[in-house]
Amino acid sequence: MRITIVTETYFPQVNGVSRTLGALVRHLTASGDEVQLIHPDYGESIDGHGQAHAVRSVRLPFYRELYLPLPPFGAVRRAIDAFRPDIVHIATEATLGLSVLRFARKRRLATVSSFHTNFDQYSRHYRVGWLRSVIWRYLRWFHNRTRETYVPSRATIAQLEAMGFERLVLWKRGVDAETFRPDRPGRDEIRRALGWTPEDVVIAHVSRIAPEKNVDYLADALSIVVARRPEVRVLMVGDGPSRGVLERRLGDSARFVGYRKGQELADHYAAADIFAFASLTETFGNVVLEAMASGLPVVAVRAGGVGETVRPGETGSLVEPSDPPDVLARELIRLVEQPGERRRLAEAARRYGESQSWSTIMGGLRERYLAVVAEVEAGASNRSATSARTHRPGNRVRR
Repeated sequence: MRITIVTETYFPQVNGVSRTLGALVRHLTASGDEVQLIHPDYGESIDGHGQAHAVRSVRLPFYRELYLPLPPFGAVRRAIDAFRPDIVHIATEATLGLSVLRFARKRRLATVSSFHTNFDQYSRHYRVGWLRSVIWRYLRWFHNRTRETYVPSRATIAQLEAMGFERLVLWKRGVDAETFRPDRPGRDEIRRALGWTPEDVVIAHVSRIAPEKNVDYLADALSIVVARRPEVRVLMVGDGPSRGVLERRLGDSARFVGYRKGQELADHYAAADIFAFASLTETFGNVVLEAMASGLPVVAVRAGGVGETVRPGETGSLVEPSDPPDVLARELIRLVEQPGERRRLAEAARRYGESQSWSTIMGGLRERYLAVVAEVEAGASNRSATSARTHRPGNRVRR
């Protein structure tokens, strides 16, 4: 199968979309498929990710980690024509995604899409809530013009169906449980480098440190924890516009280490004992699954896909979005004070992470690709047969 994947975010960016698409490209390539990856130009080559086609892009001033591909996209259209894909998967809906959607429909290519971002919450955080209805109308229009839209959680499917989105298919997320595991070789070294002893209880958080991740709420909860239990340590992995504010609020109890990737990221998960997460914007929440595979019980806010991943009393705890930060803090303190309960939840979290392999998840998506390609080919054959019958000598064309 020849697959074109179009995205406005990819490596070296660190986010759930780039990690998911990276895992998809690796799986498809290992399955013998040919992959064409169309992505923003980050100024560096991306090796081992199919036939990459970089698109001239500019950084967004209000979200410096994101690059906006710049039109015109004639080179992109020519690259797709030359590659001759069996199917086109559009992962993002901005300028590049829209251009490819229109082109793919014109060429009658099998085209699917995926939904990754809770734009409703993002629009509120970035003070463009007045555009909410316009954004949702556009997203519905966009995705309903593809054969299928792949969505990471049942909660998000229910939300989108209520808004008129059609042909939604569950595409969950997986984790590399061989990389993300409790017995990482760098665990003790990281704790020593950060000035922590083996006896310290470490609460970790991994994400972009930005308002849309509900980090002010998280900082409120963590401030309560360290005030009541000053021996607790906080590990913040990630970066973003709210980092400076959180560093000042959490003081010496916290260590901010910036973005980490691959093996180094896995070592940082393993260096912790508990994972805290407060985001309300996650359609899935890849970092939560990575934390669980790393043997961390998760204390999070029940929202989006996170509420489907964490099992209260089994792999962690969930608080409600309406709960004050003190409720999240109390759940964290409970696990700090109960090492036996913490270990029980950690073991169950690890078992769950081991059961969620990327191979199974991506294999299911590949089967969907094959079904869509077969459906489009059958439709093309029927059109050809109808056209041949219509244009036989003696047949009249009805207007």
